[in-house]
Amino acid sequence: MRAAVGIALATLVATTAALADGPPSRWEAVKDPAAAGAYALHVEVQRRLAQRNSFDVGESQALAAKAKLERANAATSPDVRLRFDLGLVYFVLQDHERAAKVLAAALAAAPDHPAAEEAWLRLAFACGHVGDHVCERRSYLEVLRHVTEEPQRATPTLNLAETSMHLGDLKEAVDGYREALRLASRTHLSRDTAPLAVWGLAVALDRSGDRVSAEKEARFAMELESSSGQRNILHSSNVFFVPAYEREWYDGLGATAAARVEPSATKAALLWKQAEHHFEAYVKAAEKADAGVGRGEKDKLREKDRWLDMARARLVTIKASLAKAEKRRAKEPAREPETTDDGETPL
Repeated sequence: MRAAVGIALATLVATTAALADGPPSRWEAVKDPAAAGAYALHVEVQRRLAQRNSFDVGESQALAAKAKLERANAATSPDVRLRFDLGLVYFVLQDHERAAKVLAAALAAAPDHPAAEEAWLRLAFACGHVGDHVCERRSYLEVLRHVTEEPQRATPTLNLAETSMHLGDLKEAVDGYREALRLASRTHLSRDTAPLAVWGLAVALDRSGDRVSAEKEARFAMELESSSGQRNILHSSNVFFVPAYEREWYDGLGATAAARVEPSATKAALLWKQAEHHFEAYVKAAEKADAGVGRGEKDKLREKDRWLDMARARLVTIKASLAKAEKRRAKEPAREPETTDDGETPL
């Protein structure tokens, strides 16, 4: 689970352009005639992409910018600004593999460029989407090295914790989620980032074998969502999961946590049934994904799902709890049907 927006890295494209841009001087233009053309293209691309939030750029504008940059061979341009521009355009168009390749090369060529701060963030997201978690982790560490203000560190810290969990470092993940929660609670980002941090913490604890603490944190995450007016934050467009079926574990854990404390046997049985559904979906998707590991170019970075055996074990215990809840439900007194003021039973 990664938060895709909410990072206050200045105003991203606009601020980066203001810091890094400037037309070539007359002497520079004479010395390098191509410099003026590169600068003009850079300004045009920035104009096309300059919207209130650079994560929400119109596709037609991005496609037009992509065509112009590719015609200018921006990926290998001596003007590194065009490389950063092309990487951003690929990212906007969700071509994450090419975005990662272009941005990594641009950052290697100009690690101290003013555009590097945003580029590291884009590279982290792009690497996360393609499953290159080593690249993703390195990129988030670079983001945090550049960003010192606490409001700007909460979301990268949250996403770094998620990356640590993907890499199997659960202790680092737990510490990271707790730090993200601390940062979020001190900023205006608490409405979104705080519940996401607690959800991540719950799953990391669950995978660490601490079921009791995991379910406690999952219930806390749901309370945070409710108190902040959020609903189904895990299914928000601002959150993405890699692999996509990872969300099933979160939903399954939430249903399990709620079922555990539900006094009504009928409601508890329904919650256990939901938990069963989510973990069955996780196991089925993970088994299918594992069957394809190493078989294609797109799967070269993927590893076997490290949590599959644990998910199978969770499913066994959930089925047992469901069976117990069903037996209790059979013994539970039937509720009287609700009636309206005129005595009719509602449909």
